[in-house]
Amino acid sequence: MNFNLFRNTFDKLFVFNTNEIKAFFPDFDTRRLFEWQDKGYIIKIRNKWYCFPEYKDLPNSNMLTANIIYKPSYISVQYALSYYGLIPESVFTITSVTSNKKNYFETTLGAYNYQHIKAELFFGYTYIPFNPFKKPDNEARQIRIASLEKAILDFFYLNAGYNTTKDMLDLRFNETILYEDLNKDILYQYLEKYQNKVMDKRVNTLIKTYL
Repeated sequence: MNFNLFRNTFDKLFVFNTNEIKAFFPDFDTRRLFEWQDKGYIIKIRNKWYCFPEYKDLPNSNMLTANIIYKPSYISVQYALSYYGLIPESVFTITSVTSNKKNYFETTLGAYNYQHIKAELFFGYTYIPFNPFKKPDNEARQIRIASLEKAILDFFYLNAGYNTTKDMLDLRFNETILYEDLNKDILYQYLEKYQNKVMDKRVNTLIKTYL
């Protein structure tokens, strides 16, 4: 297998796995993957998943990777809250939610944490274009990330220890972001789908505390 042909085939995917390799090249000898790793031509992310070395330095490549290596999933909870500027802390582990079982991966590109939610709660995400080479928009890959409203709800759903006004203040949410960017209509529309009185109380306490 000629590496240049391999590179040209998978360059647009950014992240690829052995099933995709076999789909393009049915007779591919997987021993080439070990050789190319040793030569620094490719990087193994986790079992069966690979990328080219330059990919890890592209803006938001860690976010796209989070979507790809464990499906179905979208970025949410602490990482999304940090992305939107709602919490002051920098978050280095990519936190996602999935309707699959929870999982955690330490990889060459970073740490990825996947928290389980019920399938009926797997909604409320939006898309960020991943287009580092400024190609036409229809050629850009898309990163799935919770909306601000859904990231807040996912956080409260997965973290039971936030119930009082003091708990809400301890989160140190950015009041300006909440005031300017939070859509309360969407927040309460999403909240109805939970059918959970504890969640109702948490959200109402959040609103009373900050808004």
